[in-house]
Amino acid sequence: MNNSSASATSITQCLQSEKAAMHQLTALLKDEETALVDNDIESLNKAISAKNDLVRTMSDLERQRNLLLQNLGYSDPASSLPDYLRSELADNAVKELWDGILALSAEAKENNRTNGLLISRKLSQNQAALSIFQQGNPTASLYGPNGQSSIQSTPIKGLIVR
Repeated sequence: MNNSSASATSITQCLQSEKAAMHQLTALLKDEETALVDNDIESLNKAISAKNDLVRTMSDLERQRNLLLQNLGYSDPASSLPDYLRSELADNAVKELWDGILALSAEAKENNRTNGLLISRKLSQNQAALSIFQQGNPTASLYGPNGQSSIQSTPIKGLIVR
């Protein structure tokens, strides 16, 4: 096996790992959505933690793939995957792997957009609930721009506390 075919095999293995990771990401985003809908903070925290770990793994896989492409002589490995896929080194299975990654990526993007909308809705609900506390004093704010409480407690004159 020459260096080119060894690198091509390694790229295939890397893409297989990337596809599996992308599949996991779409599942985690669905878990995150369920946790958001159910107001399940514990599950939400688990999903977010797992998602962060997975994104780090995916970044490592991308770096590995780019290094393999660079070893094959591609000058800009980050943008040269399409050139590699058109080369004789990439067979139909590799092209199908990449198409699968792109499809899963589109699904993950849509799931992430949905979760963003859910988070925005939750934020609006929380802001509406906080405004109830401010009804007596419309200029009052629970927290100032520095993050500190802006509600001042002042002693009432003439009150004897025992």
